[in-house]
Amino acid sequence: MKKSRVVFSAVLLVLALLAAVAPYTFAKVCPLGETVMRCHWTARAVLFTGLCAAAFALLRFFARPESFLLGLDAAIIADAAGIILFPTVLIGVCGGSRMHCHAVTQPALIVLGILLLAVAAADAVLLFRGRRSGKVR
Repeated sequence: MKKSRVVFSAVLLVLALLAAVAPYTFAKVCPLGETVMRCHWTARAVLFTGLCAAAFALLRFFARPESFLLGLDAAIIADAAGIILFPTVLIGVCGGSRMHCHAVTQPALIVLGILLLAVAAADAVLLFRGRRSGKVR
């Protein structure tokens, strides 16, 4: 196994796991009360999406053909887009600008999603370039 594949897989795995646990640990959403806030549903959606991205990143450690790696990168890019879109467009967070989920959770998820997307896209570009030139990573 090449070093670059291991490095990209490890970075993707860490970023995906950070995105999955962020709404429950360092970028907490509002606690459950009498009413369930939108940030609660965003946290659940991001947990599932982040765990899927982590599973794809874990599969990258054992993947052989480069076409399969490109497919896993595409799946991680789609999951990263979900991590960005859930707190912003699809579900959202609480409306108050002073609320913790609006001030901390939303920006944290956006940053983690962008990082995950950028790393997966960079790996896909390197794989595609290597595939076109005949080099194998």
